[in-house]
Amino acid sequence: MMKQKYVYRNHEGEREMMNGLLVVIEVFSVICQRIYTQKILTRRNDNRIMEYCIWGSYFIIFNYITYHVSNSAWGNILIFNISFFFMLRILYTDSIGTIFAATIFMALNGAVSEMIAYYGCQLLIHGHVIGLVQGTEKYLMILVSKLLMFLFIKIMLAMAKRRDRIKLKPEEWGEIFAVPAGSIVILAAMISHNNRTNGFLDILAVLMVLAINVFTYYLYDKMGQIAESRAREEFLQEQGEYYVKQYNENRNLWVEMSEFRHNMSERYLVEKVLLDKRDYEALGKVYDNSLEKLYKQKMAANTGCLYFDSIINYKAAIAKTFGTELKTDLMIPADIKVNTEDICICLGNLLDNAIEACKKLKEERKIALKIRVDRKNLIIIISNPYEEARILEENNYLTTKREKERHGFGLNIVKKIADRYDGEVLIEDTGQEFTVTVFFYGIFE
Repeated sequence: MMKQKYVYRNHEGEREMMNGLLVVIEVFSVICQRIYTQKILTRRNDNRIMEYCIWGSYFIIFNYITYHVSNSAWGNILIFNISFFFMLRILYTDSIGTIFAATIFMALNGAVSEMIAYYGCQLLIHGHVIGLVQGTEKYLMILVSKLLMFLFIKIMLAMAKRRDRIKLKPEEWGEIFAVPAGSIVILAAMISHNNRTNGFLDILAVLMVLAINVFTYYLYDKMGQIAESRAREEFLQEQGEYYVKQYNENRNLWVEMSEFRHNMSERYLVEKVLLDKRDYEALGKVYDNSLEKLYKQKMAANTGCLYFDSIINYKAAIAKTFGTELKTDLMIPADIKVNTEDICICLGNLLDNAIEACKKLKEERKIALKIRVDRKNLIIIISNPYEEARILEENNYLTTKREKERHGFGLNIVKKIADRYDGEVLIEDTGQEFTVTVFFYGIFE
């Protein structure tokens, strides 16, 4: 952005080395920009070669103009905004407003970083905290400004995660601040203790420090993706168990009902004999036995839609083991097509939370589940009583479950799935009963 043409010592070799360092630093700057845009924007296609070619062209054109053509800081800012905006329009499918906002953020980020780096270095130099030989002051400032830019990008991405209700661990916050800040200290110490530039070693040292910043970011980001992927795999594995259990229950029910129908003629004969003998007591026992067999097979969900029935009946069986009754009011078409992964994760989470809350009650262990389907839209309402105080932090209810690593998703992942379908999650807490209403729009095919 606000670049100046740097004048180094007269030695041609050293000038080439310093120009090489600038190339390394500017490549790092482009990598930071790509990290930011990849996280907040939607790529137009998955052609990596084309994407790298466009980023490379942007890098060459922008840096050539700013270092060899433009002579003013304002001109550099204008060139950056235009080139960066049009590159994003080529690579990403987001609206003009979103891409414009991303461009303005990067421009302001670069300008603020350079300003902080300039005044910070001046303060340290005039305060005799660090001592620099002539020609290395601007070299240090541009390094510090790029690391500050990367720090601000990481903070912005972390805030975006918090907006999506993803709670960051302390070690993640530590990585966000410690690596760029530590890199600035290391580079400042290295440069201030050098009485002369060491050419290749200087470039190698800077390259290694900047590479560590990029690699640690990708490492922590990958670890987060793996953790979320494992959680989803666990939920999908449970989904398979739902289907198997539902299939076995349906098969057993079919066998028992077939036997019941097969023995119906004999049962009628027995009832007729008992009726003729006026043995009403024995007749009542026969009726009670028949009704017991019918009610024994009554399931919490029997809509005919395997996706919903399997999840609800599976969770109802789990709730029953803890003495909790699941009451349902379901209006779901039997032939409806759904996104099974999202439904499984969302409905499973809601029922798990309700069951967990009811386990701590001494009485009145009841969960009410109401589901309505309106064309392509879905409404889920689930309520349960509770005793233990809810932990509310920044409008988010924190889990009180022991398995925090897995159950940390809870309502947060439900809200994330709802956002995916332009839906919303409404929470009503009366102090004795907890009700969650989830709206999904366009979730059905």
